[in-house]
Amino acid sequence: MSRTTSQRFIRRLESGAGGPPVVLEAGLNGGADTWQRVIPMLEPYVRVVAYDRAGIGGSDASPDRPTIERQLDDLTSIITGLDAGPAVLAGHSWGGILVQLLAFRRPELVAGLVLVDPGHEQMERGLPLPLQWAMKGLRVFVHDELSADPDVTEAALKEMRAAERPLPDVPLVVMSAAQGYPHGFREYWTGLQMELVAANPQARHVTVQDSGHQVPVVRPDLVANTILSVVTQLRADNTV
Repeated sequence: MSRTTSQRFIRRLESGAGGPPVVLEAGLNGGADTWQRVIPMLEPYVRVVAYDRAGIGGSDASPDRPTIERQLDDLTSIITGLDAGPAVLAGHSWGGILVQLLAFRRPELVAGLVLVDPGHEQMERGLPLPLQWAMKGLRVFVHDELSADPDVTEAALKEMRAAERPLPDVPLVVMSAAQGYPHGFREYWTGLQMELVAANPQARHVTVQDSGHQVPVVRPDLVANTILSVVTQLRADNTV
């Protein structure tokens, strides 16, 4: 299904029924199709929505430069447009950062969080210095959807990390891939992800031993079951 939001066309896929609703957020330069193997496993049990961010897949580009504020506004409009109360947000990679920012700024919209191998603004520090320099040089030639907005994005992330409680006290699962990168870098990245678990009373950690970073593609069953575990917990607690 598709929907027009803020006078722009946003491709939105929706199926299933039952609350709390689940909203899926893809990684950088990714869209709703990231979740095409996960959605069929969720729809028999819960209402689920995935969408393409502005300028990706079937969604119209933003009329001005893409910004993190625009992305957060669009995610907010997807949740509020469901008219179904707070949602469980599942985000992969950059999507994992984006849903954290939304939870930090609009906690009343968030019933639970599932962060699937979420990115982190400090993760590149785990690379050897030559690779860090190479990554910076690569960005000169290869642009992502937020290339024009690095300063504002960095400021928003610093604001969130500096907060006494960066995320609301809701059920939170952090999933870390175990394969696909040099051991030292993967260990450093997982350590950053574990900090999110340590800082949140309702958080738990899942290591995906048989997958690299593309967990929703390689282990859609585990991702779906993890999301449904959060939904089940919320239903049992009568918090939604």
